[in-house]
Amino acid sequence: MKRTSSALIAAAVLALAACSGNAGSTAAAGASGAPAAAATNPTDFPLIDGATVIATKTFSQTVDASKLKTGGAAFSQGSGTYAGQQVIAKSDRSLDDLATWLAAQAKSPPAGYTAVSASGTSMDQAHATARKYGIDFAAFRKDVDGKEHGVLLIAMDPAGLDKQLGPAIGLIQQYASLPDMLKGPIDAQLKTRLGMSGTELLDPGSPLGAALAAYSAVKSTNSRALVLVDAAKQ
Repeated sequence: MKRTSSALIAAAVLALAACSGNAGSTAAAGASGAPAAAATNPTDFPLIDGATVIATKTFSQTVDASKLKTGGAAFSQGSGTYAGQQVIAKSDRSLDDLATWLAAQAKSPPAGYTAVSASGTSMDQAHATARKYGIDFAAFRKDVDGKEHGVLLIAMDPAGLDKQLGPAIGLIQQYASLPDMLKGPIDAQLKTRLGMSGTELLDPGSPLGAALAAYSAVKSTNSRALVLVDAAKQ
């Protein structure tokens, strides 16, 4: 059984390596060969002074709340399909400086936003998990034309994730695209090593899930990062 499990995991790693080799770069030049236009923050939540937006994307995510143990504010309205935006910015500030800034935002949110209480079982669990991986976060809500938006804002250091997760990061990031027959043995390995399954690690509404989603975009910058997820249930 152990040999079969190892073979499946090895096959998954080889498949992921092949996929990585064919993946397109987010910094690719335009059709004319000129560099792509600089990214800007499409939300009205201001980032810390000096932060540089390096990537943005829109998304639509179907969430099954029963399978997630660490749901964040961005997906706080239960199961369903959420649409929104992810903003990734780099900063030369220290992680402590970013954490202090996050606390200030939570204490006095930008106009129109309400901070989500940091207390309660699920939030306490999310904070404990985030701190374990050198991540800090704050959660907010905002009403837009009668629709509630959840906002998750995290501060992370890619080097910290690298230190904690090492070579498991690549496998975790590509977990969702694996065939079901490969997920079982990989889940067993992740549970043993990290205490969470691939699905739980990649919960898109959690601080750790958002950090892992942004990892590839910021790992080569040698900077800390801010990741903002703004989503509304459809």
